Formats: sequence, structure tokens, C-alpha cells
Amino acid sequence: MTEANQHALHKNALAMLETADMALAHAPNLAADGPWHDTDVTPAFLQESLAHNVPGAVLEHGTLVDSHDGMTQRRLWKLDWNRAGRDAGLPAAIFVKATPEEPYLRETLSLLHMAENEVRFYNQLQAELTEISPRAWFAQFYPGGRFLLLMEVLEERGLKPFWQADDCPLEHAQAVLTALAQIHGQYWETPRFASDLAWVRPRTLRFGFEWHQRSFHTARQQYLQSEAGQSLPADIRELVALWDKNDRAVYSYWETLPATVLHGDSHLGNTYSAPNGSAGFFDWQVMYRGHGLRDVVYFLMTALDPEAREQHERALFDHYLAELAGRGVTLEPEPAWRDYGLFSLDSLDAHIKTVTRGGYGHGAKGLDRARENLLAVLLEHDVLGLLKDVINKGKLS
Repeated sequence: MTEANQHALHKNALAMLETADMALAHAPNLAADGPWHDTDVTPAFLQESLAHNVPGAVLEHGTLVDSHDGMTQRRLWKLDWNRAGRDAGLPAAIFVKATPEEPYLRETLSLLHMAENEVRFYNQLQAELTEISPRAWFAQFYPGGRFLLLMEVLEERGLKPFWQADDCPLEHAQAVLTALAQIHGQYWETPRFASDLAWVRPRTLRFGFEWHQRSFHTARQQYLQSEAGQSLPADIRELVALWDKNDRAVYSYWETLPATVLHGDSHLGNTYSAPNGSAGFFDWQVMYRGHGLRDVVYFLMTALDPEAREQHERALFDHYLAELAGRGVTLEPEPAWRDYGLFSLDSLDAHIKTVTRGGYGHGAKGLDRARENLLAVLLEHDVLGLLKDVINKGKLS
């Protein structure tokens, strides 16, 4: 079988899988040999999951102290262990992420295999990235977007999570780019993509790609017709319309670039800072394979106030390149700077989707900051020109 035929067969299989994933997401019940409801988390389950290999450890009290729901169900438990449990360092609190009850929320988790990504990260990669990611005590996924995670509570270890609307100190931005360089450098062009990391798929072969792509086309059109879209400068409106018609050409170009493991959702609200000034990431549901600069742009557009972004963007970009070089990965600065500009189209899509879908709970300050940064970057980097270059030549010159 030719490579072209193999690729076509793969795409057809993914299309069929989308149909199955949609049906499983909407199935009211699932025959799964394991826990995936928030109500499956009980003191007895916590005892078994956390202390099964700690002789003499007993959970004396387990109390559910906080609950809130969004794309997933989230629960906070306080735990009181006996002396053996405390001496073994068993957690005094645990954060639970579990399957949402609403089928429409399970759609996204199921079609994009988001729960599978995050569980695979914690079961396979977290041990290789302990300095920049929290611990999971239990992680399991099932079909149809069902899953259950028992996570460490960041604040219990003195870690400070950031929210989308928070102010981002320059020191934190630099630390985040160091953390990204650590992830990217460790897996840059790794041969493991052909073996144990084959599940970290390239963009156009991700589970649910066609379904997701249709939603982007819809969102772009809605955005252009909205009050926010109507107020865009003419050059930006032209750019969005041209991008909507030619995104596949850009995706093809991006997939010619060296690839690594991407966090995939590297906005400010998925980062934390440690007491020593280092940074890390949580929420690993959107991992995929691609060029590291994609994560860099995605972070900077959401993190820095526009004035700080304008003043420090190039220095932070250079810092990331230097950190990569220290890990044996060298990028030529000027071609990389052009790629950086083009990757802002991916951040633009994320912003458009967030706005047209009601904000996803992100604070207005964060949304406004991202919009202002994106509009400036699209113009400053002549992204319209970069886009036309790729459309006409298949690459950046």
C-alpha cells in the first residue's frame, strides 16, 4: 500500500471514529470496569487509591469541602490520616476531576480524546517532567469522554496557580518559557513518536480533527459577523477571511517543521509558580505534536499586558531560543521569528472560539488582553503577508 493510500485510510478511520465517539458521549450509561463519576470518590475509594502500598495507613476522615462544575466536575476533599499515613506523606487534600454529567460537554472530551490525553500524560510522562507538572494519585479514562483523576492540590505544596485574568509578572513569563523549553527540548524530534509516544498525534491526525475544524469555520464566520468582528481593522478582517479559506495550507506547512510534545493549552490560566521562582503547567488535555513556538505564542498572547508584550516580546522569544539551545536544540532566530508570527493565527482561533462560545468562564480582563495583543501582533508581524506567502509558496521565505 502506498503512503498516500495509507494516509487516506487513516483519515477515513478517524472519520468513522468520530461517529462512534459522538454516540458514546451521548450514551446515558457506559459499561466501564472502573470509577468515572464524582460520586465514585468515597473515603473507602480514597483509602484504596492513595494508601494501598503504605502499611498501616488509615484514612480517619475524608470530607468533601468544595464543588464546582465546568467542562469537568471538580471536587476538593480534605483528608485526615493516622500517624502512619502522615509519616508516609499521604496528602492532606486531594483535587478530583471527573466526567461531566451533560452529554454536550462529554462531546468535546470524547471527540478530541481530551481525557485520554491527560490520563496518558499523568500515567506516562509526568514522571519525566516532575519539576513542571503536578502529581496524579489516580488516573483512568474510558470511552465517551469518561474519566477520573485524583490530583495533588497545588497550594498544599506552596505552588501558586494563575487564572486567565491575573496579572503576569515578567519573571513568571520568563519562567514559563523556561518550562516550555524543558518540555520541548526533551521531546524535540524524538524517535519515541514512532513507539510509546505515538498517541501524541500531529494536528491534522488528532482525534476529532475534522469535527473540531468545522467548529472553527463556524466560529470564524460568526465572529466576522459579530459586533467585535465588525469593529476589526479592514486588514484584520481580510486576514480572518483568508485564513478561514486557507487554513489547511498553513497546517500543511506547520507539519513540515520539527515537532515536539506540546502542552496545547498553554495559556496563563494553566500555569503555576513555585516558591523558587520556577513555573509549571496543569490541565494537559489538549496535548499534541507540533512545533514548540506554537506553545510560546499561545502563552504570551494571554499572559502579558499589551504594553509589556510590546516591550518584552522579542527578549522573551530570545530567552526561549536560548533555553532550547541549552538543551541541544538550535533554531535560527529570524526564520523562527517569522514562524512565531504565523503561529499567532492559532492563538487567534482560540480567542475567536472563546468569544463566540460565551467565554468558557474566562474573565473579561483576560479576553480583552488577548484580543488587544493579537490585533497588535497580527499587524506588527505582517501576518497577512506571512499567510499569503504560505498560500502562494507553501512555506515562509
